[in-house]
Amino acid sequence: MKKLALAALLPMLSALATAAPTIPAGALDQVLRSYMLASGALLSADGRLTQGVDSPGLNQLSAPERDLPAILAGTGLQAARQPDGSYLLRAAPPVMAGPAAAVPISEAEIDALQRLPEVLAHAEPQSPYDGVSRFAVKGGAALRDTPQALTIVDAAQIRERNLLSMGDLLEYVPGVQASQGEGNRDNAVFRGYNSSADFYLNGMRDDVQYFRDFYNIDAVEVLKGPNAMALGRGGSGGAVNRVGKQAQWRAAGLVGEAGLLLGAWGRRRATLDVGDAVNPALAWRLNAVDEDADSFRDGVWLKRRGISPALAWRDGAATLVQLNYEHFRDRRTTDRGVPSLNGRPVASDASTFFGDPANSHNGVAIDGLTARLEHQLSPSARLYTQLHYARYDKYYQNVFPGGVDDGGATVRMLGYGSTTRRGNLFYQIDLELDASTGALRHRVTTGLELGRQRTDNARTTGYFDTLGPEVRFVSVPIGSPNFSLPVSFRTSATDMSNASTAENISLYVQDQVTLTPQWQLLAGLRYESLDVDFRDNRNALQLASHDRPLSPRLGMIYRPLPALSLYASYSKAYALRVGEQMASLTVDNQALAPETVRNTEIGAKWVGGAGMSASAAIYGLRRGNVLVADPVDAGAMELVEGQRGQGVELELAARVSAGWKLSAGYAWQRSHLTATQSANSQAGARMPHVPRQTLSLWSTHALGHGMEAALGLVARSAMFSSTSNLVTLPGYARLDGSLSWRLDAHNRLQFGVDNLLDRAYYISSYNDNNISPGAPRAVRVSLFSGF
Repeated sequence: MKKLALAALLPMLSALATAAPTIPAGALDQVLRSYMLASGALLSADGRLTQGVDSPGLNQLSAPERDLPAILAGTGLQAARQPDGSYLLRAAPPVMAGPAAAVPISEAEIDALQRLPEVLAHAEPQSPYDGVSRFAVKGGAALRDTPQALTIVDAAQIRERNLLSMGDLLEYVPGVQASQGEGNRDNAVFRGYNSSADFYLNGMRDDVQYFRDFYNIDAVEVLKGPNAMALGRGGSGGAVNRVGKQAQWRAAGLVGEAGLLLGAWGRRRATLDVGDAVNPALAWRLNAVDEDADSFRDGVWLKRRGISPALAWRDGAATLVQLNYEHFRDRRTTDRGVPSLNGRPVASDASTFFGDPANSHNGVAIDGLTARLEHQLSPSARLYTQLHYARYDKYYQNVFPGGVDDGGATVRMLGYGSTTRRGNLFYQIDLELDASTGALRHRVTTGLELGRQRTDNARTTGYFDTLGPEVRFVSVPIGSPNFSLPVSFRTSATDMSNASTAENISLYVQDQVTLTPQWQLLAGLRYESLDVDFRDNRNALQLASHDRPLSPRLGMIYRPLPALSLYASYSKAYALRVGEQMASLTVDNQALAPETVRNTEIGAKWVGGAGMSASAAIYGLRRGNVLVADPVDAGAMELVEGQRGQGVELELAARVSAGWKLSAGYAWQRSHLTATQSANSQAGARMPHVPRQTLSLWSTHALGHGMEAALGLVARSAMFSSTSNLVTLPGYARLDGSLSWRLDAHNRLQFGVDNLLDRAYYISSYNDNNISPGAPRAVRVSLFSGF
């Protein structure tokens, strides 16, 4: 059936293809990007050469040796063919007035240009909105032509700001907040919607609960708002995609960088990134990380190791094959933070651990393999296919605070453990066609996605056996909450134990239509068939769900000025009843339709000169098909609209002067329940981890002599820790700073200080009694050595 479905789509789409498309005049980097997509030619360039340069475009595709001179006419640039068949963009020799022969620039200048940093198959974007994302739009689109809020944080920003965790990175993304995740995983709240599963790696689902690293990552894309047309199930409020480092061909031969970081509380982190071209057809790359650290929290530590080799093979300009493997291990203390008292976090020293750190730890072991193929079928047709397999083995256990008793004199402690084993197998194939119908230009993407996930979940309860065979709680003095008692973790009568298999087939089609030079339309539709077989191991109960959702997407883009894009969009997502971790299917909910989230959004994206760009988004979200008690028929349930949210998100990136770069993000948002869903989730309650306002700034200044200073600000207003709205996490502002010094052509030294003013604050929570303190002032030093 799967082969027949794809075979039926291909002839219909092939019929749309017409003669090779023309490429309209415009910014040179955009014209080159369009030409590479249309022709399959490989072009390497330094973005400094294309900045602020326009191209006359191309009337008709033929061959690179004829096309590139036409595209570069009047730009002062030329494309030189390299031995491997690719092209290098460089300054053309100046020509004297009159009939005199052209006078070439010096050999040293030509040699310097040929040694510019090489980037495979794309010109370096000069603004965040020049970048292209295939995550937010099938087939790829420049951010300025993406009708949805999307933030991209590249590897240079990650390193400059010392972003070592997903929580660190999300502080600089307006509209998204990191939450605690029970001290054992990444967790994000996208526009009021909490998720531990809406994470992707190279566009493929990476949904097990764990702490991710950036050692082998080129960029992180944060999509805000639902988009099931592009991503499928989940993503109710948004999603995060990590873009992995790939093997590349570089003229300089073996290139790489080694990094060493030493920081407060015994932090030691070493990274390696090295690669080379074996020959014009084959290249390799290797990334690795080794990290050990203690913490400002008593008894808290982490250890992580990772290695990620990559291979790439190309057949001229038509075919590219990429292979990536990762072996990753992460072990650390499970830290659930502090409880609350009288509507605020308990006042205690930031280092005080509430619980038993010796019996609170978690770990994950991951092995993942990805194979990707890109093939240029013709000047107007491209094929992309990707296969990803990953095995996850995750466990955690913890002894943590459950609340304050006796008027604030004691803290109630309890414990539990959990294991998850999952195998993910996903396959994607996309066919992209450029076509024209009259005056309209189309980029049609049609695709097929297949997936299979096998999951085993089990939970255990902690028993304090020395106090009695069935004792699950123990009270300790609030002044001495770090304690140690023998505890055993075993299955209770109510602990879950289940196994599930989820299989999905998705078909989608999307059209990016250029209506006029100013107007573009993005329209798409996904059909998904998702079947889940679920077994409750406690009673051998077999359950199943069968969902067939349709997910539309519609966006309109208007460009009144070349630098300005205005957009309006509508998108939708759905959440399965089995839950994002495949553990929540019951007899009562297995036949219910999935929850839905609808997003309407308008916005603007502006790209000015000298690397300046800005964006604004105004959105509204509605969550439907929420299961609640029927207010009329006692004991009955009904599906209703359960949540609404609105917000404004602003971003700015600017090169203010030759030595001053600034980036900023601001969000104003609110999200609340529209129906009572439980005793602690009443209609009208504000959603947790949705501060009314957030602000982030990062300012970098060149000081001369290879030195650079940076200052960062992260601030937010107060927010609730749960839907009970009984506990408030106060607002805060934190200053961070760094000073870097380029010692020579290969070595760079960086000093950093987090929380410069040593302010006490609370950064996130899981619920009213698991609240994470922010770290006090911390100093670090890093050395990066290139070779």
